[in-house]
Amino acid sequence: MSTMMKEAIQALYPPRPAASRRRVRRSGSSSSRVGGGGASFHEGSLHQYGGPDAAGAATGSASLSRSSSSYGSSSSSRKSKGRFSELLLEHGERELFLDYAATASSSPLSQIGEDVGGSCQMGQIEGRLRVCSQSIVFEPRQASRGIVRIPFRHMTACPFLGGGSADPSATYPGAGGVNLDVDGAFNGGAQAIGQSHAPEAMAVIIRCERHVVMKANNTIGPYHYAQSPVEFRFQFRFSSPAYMLSLSKQLFEAEASNKKSSSVSFAPSVAFDTSAPPTPIIPLPSNNDPRDAIIEQVIDPTINRSFDTTSFLHAQEQPITPSLPCSIKIPLLEEKGCAILTDCGLYFQPMVASGLIDTGANHDLRPRSNGKAQVWLMDDMRAIARRYDGLKDKGLEIYFAKQRSVLLAFESTAVRERMIGLISQHVSEMKSRPLPCFTNRSFVESALEMWISGDLDNFEYLLCLNAASGRSFHDLSRYPVFPWVLSRYGEKDDDDILEDLPTPMDFTDPNMFRDLSKPIGALSDERFAEFGRRYESMVQQQRNQTSQNQDAPFMYGTHYCAPGYVLFYLLRVMPEHMLCLQNGKFDIPDRLFHSIDATYKSIQTNPADVKELIPEFFDADCFDFLINSMGLQLGNLQTGERVNDVILPPWAKNAKHFLRQNRAALESDYCTKHLPKWIDLIFGAKSRGSGAKHARNLFHPMSYIGPEDFEGILSAEDKARAELQSAEFGIVPDQLFCRAHPSKSESIGSWGDADELLTRDHLRESYGGFGKTAQQGRVTPGFSGDGSLEQNGESVMRTTAGNNPFD
Repeated sequence: MSTMMKEAIQALYPPRPAASRRRVRRSGSSSSRVGGGGASFHEGSLHQYGGPDAAGAATGSASLSRSSSSYGSSSSSRKSKGRFSELLLEHGERELFLDYAATASSSPLSQIGEDVGGSCQMGQIEGRLRVCSQSIVFEPRQASRGIVRIPFRHMTACPFLGGGSADPSATYPGAGGVNLDVDGAFNGGAQAIGQSHAPEAMAVIIRCERHVVMKANNTIGPYHYAQSPVEFRFQFRFSSPAYMLSLSKQLFEAEASNKKSSSVSFAPSVAFDTSAPPTPIIPLPSNNDPRDAIIEQVIDPTINRSFDTTSFLHAQEQPITPSLPCSIKIPLLEEKGCAILTDCGLYFQPMVASGLIDTGANHDLRPRSNGKAQVWLMDDMRAIARRYDGLKDKGLEIYFAKQRSVLLAFESTAVRERMIGLISQHVSEMKSRPLPCFTNRSFVESALEMWISGDLDNFEYLLCLNAASGRSFHDLSRYPVFPWVLSRYGEKDDDDILEDLPTPMDFTDPNMFRDLSKPIGALSDERFAEFGRRYESMVQQQRNQTSQNQDAPFMYGTHYCAPGYVLFYLLRVMPEHMLCLQNGKFDIPDRLFHSIDATYKSIQTNPADVKELIPEFFDADCFDFLINSMGLQLGNLQTGERVNDVILPPWAKNAKHFLRQNRAALESDYCTKHLPKWIDLIFGAKSRGSGAKHARNLFHPMSYIGPEDFEGILSAEDKARAELQSAEFGIVPDQLFCRAHPSKSESIGSWGDADELLTRDHLRESYGGFGKTAQQGRVTPGFSGDGSLEQNGESVMRTTAGNNPFD
């Protein structure tokens, strides 16, 4: 194994601080999960990016911070100091980076019920008031009080100025004569805000029918929806509310307009199985949402702001590229900003909106400045990989030595490719050897040879295949997928199973293992018979109907790896992500991840459950996802038993021991012999096309869509559906092998020409630089008459010739 390849593969899964070093947190505390020593794998590898300041203190730099393997929970340095996170907002909602120091009070407008967090009867509570695209959020300074979110759709009137005139369009006497009409919102209003201050008697009044309280008592848990009409009064401490009122009026009117043309929701599994557990149902994006224009006015002016070169590490540092708009992708969130490549490293500067911010120091407002920059040195880079941004092929993941990778999404594929070329060129010149690219076909060929020769174990090889097929720990819709290996997980109170199970585990017994030649949906003959009947029914319906819009028949309406399934497993370490995906709720206790055995039984019997595993199940350092160390209140099962730590099989002494045994099973001789059959189903010839049909491995057609297919969709509504399907319900990995995967017993090279074994997808081919024709082929999924997915035969030629995006 070459040094560069060894370092690249180690960067796929760098060492993590052992989870056992962490202190057990007090019940549900949200403040204990940010910072602190001994960050776990999930606080690091799941990339809850905490902005540049997360590492700034360690470097001692006032304007720059080095990349760190420990991230915070929020998306800016300012937010990492408080409890607010964009995860608390609704799906698709954006923070507008407008927040004010304010004193809040509230009073009920009718008789109230339970007042969780004291939100209905507050009395002069200090905190921060934030304006977001679909709501106004108040974060009390006192941590025991819940964060209050007031959606515009639940307001009974537009926010207005009280204490004097109740007319929201009246002239505010303290705003320098600025009229608070929409027309002046982004002109004289913003300029005059800092010239005078709100009088003590004036307050912004918001009346609503219902509001949401989050993190009451500083505890992570389901949101409380207060159903009583309440009047909130917000007195601005240092500034005029003119700009906030004007912007709120526009957003309120946009919300009212949006209600009249609301779009339907999309959840494909619901249509086929009424017994399926509730799937997050999210409204389709509107094509004519008036809020988009407002957001553009507030945020977009900063997108083209140039990178602040005073952030460079060295005075003589030379930029290689201009400032490039991009974003850092993290689970369910992103951080917009700009990047620049120099002869030293890659810099990223977070975008900070063009709004104003309360300083609190001089009783005035000041314009926001660029955020602090983060840098990744070229000397630390170990590998790169092409990635997706949703269904667009414009992402780039960079891997480093001893720290987490970073996933950047650029404006176009052309810009991404130019960055790959420049980074590869400079790193290769610096180290006198090429920088590996996980999505190049040459890497897959090398990884296969290393696995067969014994240089890679099964765990490492599966990580390589996941990375090569477009999977990333940063993307919940394309999270790395691993197989269920064992088939015996009986619980400790099952005496019959206890008697049958050997201690220690006998990994030479074939009965201990799951059939790796079958997809999850086909493990149970009885359940698969139901899938088959439904499939044949869909084939018959397609033959009897002339409509061209009907989906091709499929066997499984849900996928084996989707955001909901990933968070199902990681609930105990990523509860806020689950609450975000589930509209502020945990699932009912019996459907939560509470038992290994119950979960395995579900994938054999539940017609809506075909999920595989994730890498954490094979790493003993990640045992924290099996332990309720946050003290989350997850409810009680129907048996009355409390959902707490995950119930383990009887052969497991504890969580660490369970994961070690699972890893030993993965590395066993039996699994090694049969693993190529599973690889065929997920990454190979049986993952799509006629091979998938014959292997009983067909999923919903939208699970196979790629960038070219997406661009070919003409209807904006259909594109929105495709994006939603990808983001919420999972997508099949890129195909890596076009015929049966070789077994480990085969000698290196015995499988013949690599062209006959490996696919020629454009994500695994070197583009060869700009201005040259790249010989890439793309396996594009299509549909045959009988509903099976077919590969469109000849490789699709694609050229990258054209204008240099950096010129």
